[in-house]
Amino acid sequence: MSRPDELAALTARQTGAAIEVANEFSEVRVRRVETRNGSRLLIESPKSGQWVALCPLELEALTWQGPQTFSAMIGHPFGPLFAPEDEQ
Repeated sequence: MSRPDELAALTARQTGAAIEVANEFSEVRVRRVETRNGSRLLIESPKSGQWVALCPLELEALTWQGPQTFSAMIGHPFGPLFAPEDEQ
């Protein structure tokens, strides 16, 4: 997601300090935010301006994935993992 107005509204509801994680390839900022639907983990890439707010179930779903899923995500940045015909 890249809606700056929504990002600003979410960061205003941050609880605790942001955590920044970086290496030579990437940098992300992680924050816990409170929404009207409960806590979310806000993950932001300052360099690209992309961000996502994940609920606890979405975060847990990440733990169900294998290395192939993450390789596919990295191999096709900013695109879907599946072609539209696969979503039927």
